[in-house]
Amino acid sequence: QEYFFTSASLQDILRRHNIQYGSLLYLADKVAIQLNDTHPAIAVAELMRLLCDVYHIAWEDAWRITRDTISYTNHPLLPQALESWPVHLFERLLPRHLQIIYALNEELMIEARAKAASEAVISSVSLIDEHWGRRVRMGNLAFAGSHSINGVSALHTDLMKISVFKDLNWLFPGRI
Repeated sequence: QEYFFTSASLQDILRRHNIQYGSLLYLADKVAIQLNDTHPAIAVAELMRLLCDVYHIAWEDAWRITRDTISYTNHPLLPQALESWPVHLFERLLPRHLQIIYALNEELMIEARAKAASEAVISSVSLIDEHWGRRVRMGNLAFAGSHSINGVSALHTDLMKISVFKDLNWLFPGRI
């Protein structure tokens, strides 16, 4: 259900924007997509899929468009409370999305290693949780695919920087 509504919304947004402006390269100039918690976080992978596979936009441009268009409001302050989806579910139902998530994760890991992150930080920022059965961390996906992240209040936003997204905040300062 989360995927269905997210995909339908994104397809409609892209179709309308493309009709009106003739290009998706500057989508973020006219469109803002707000992820309210992790439920619609699949939008990051779905927007990438649509831009690359349907509209034939180059990966790097699609990633820029995705990040520039999406922002994310986080609700829970505990990593364990963040939504995650089993990898086997993606493998069975959304294999292309899993490919995209793996590719984004590889780029994220390269960026973290280039910044001299410890193995603990690399594990923490990964889009894939390897500890309790392989799961896609939807909060990390939403964070990585957004240009701006906030909490539900100013205090919540400040606490995210030192709690649930401490390591991602270190890797991408200024996004929160």
